[in-house]
Amino acid sequence: MISNSPDLPRPITLLINAKSRRGRAQYQAALAALREAGVALGAAHMSHSPQETERLLKQEIAAGAKTVIVGGGDGTLSMCAGHLVQTPLAMAVLPLGTGNTFVRSLGLSVDLGEAARTIADGHVEAVDVGRVNGRVFLNSVSIGLSAKIAAALDGDIKKRLGLLAWPVVGTKVLWTHRPLVLKISAAEKTFHVRTHQLVVVSGRYVAGPIASSPAASVQSGRLDVFVMGGAGYRSLARATWEWIRGRHTYSPDSRYFTTQALCVEAVRRPVAASVDGEINERTPLDLEILPGALRVVVPRGFDAEQA
Repeated sequence: MISNSPDLPRPITLLINAKSRRGRAQYQAALAALREAGVALGAAHMSHSPQETERLLKQEIAAGAKTVIVGGGDGTLSMCAGHLVQTPLAMAVLPLGTGNTFVRSLGLSVDLGEAARTIADGHVEAVDVGRVNGRVFLNSVSIGLSAKIAAALDGDIKKRLGLLAWPVVGTKVLWTHRPLVLKISAAEKTFHVRTHQLVVVSGRYVAGPIASSPAASVQSGRLDVFVMGGAGYRSLARATWEWIRGRHTYSPDSRYFTTQALCVEAVRRPVAASVDGEINERTPLDLEILPGALRVVVPRGFDAEQA
């Protein structure tokens, strides 16, 4: 069987993270869905650790893979994207994570069968990615409260509760969190702020279905930056509510702006940063957008601003 689409570069490799929320359980279902959709796989692997994922990805690239289908959470996707950016190789994604944020930014269905059919249709476009301290990210980098929550989450909670794990754990973390003093420097502005939360976004969505801003997209060539309130909990609550309603771009509590590059420094001490949901960086953070650096499979008629 061959792929339905002559546009989809071959050979095609499937790489699924067994540690993702649905990876192990859906491995056979993913193979069946791709086969039914008409996607001819040259190889298929299930990985059990980030190190194994990286090894298998490098192995398949060296063997000549032209399209890599990745099934897993956003952390797995961003790690794989780091090896595929600024190359002619294409990445396709299956929705096997918790929030599936990047999946949504690409306008893909979170239904496995629909995602497989989109891959079979095989329309490849270039999209932006972010880079922080040399590390590629697909969705967002955050410091403050959400990074504390991400550090407190474990795989079992995420698998059992899905997106509900964030508010459940967040409620416990919130009342012990202390505001950070940050210096934010960009070509457009430089300022100091005391806040519980800073978010820098490269895609359309931040946490599952919540858009980073009404005009954000994976093809904007800009990073969306917003501060979620000041030092008080009420300010944080107002900024969060405005963000959920999509009104934070002109809210004084959010300090929203867009840029192509910025530096974030914690004034008092280095603090951990969450990169696509994984705690793997610390301040200071040097962030930039890489326009059109990653080739991905998207639906026909894809509109980045309407995804």
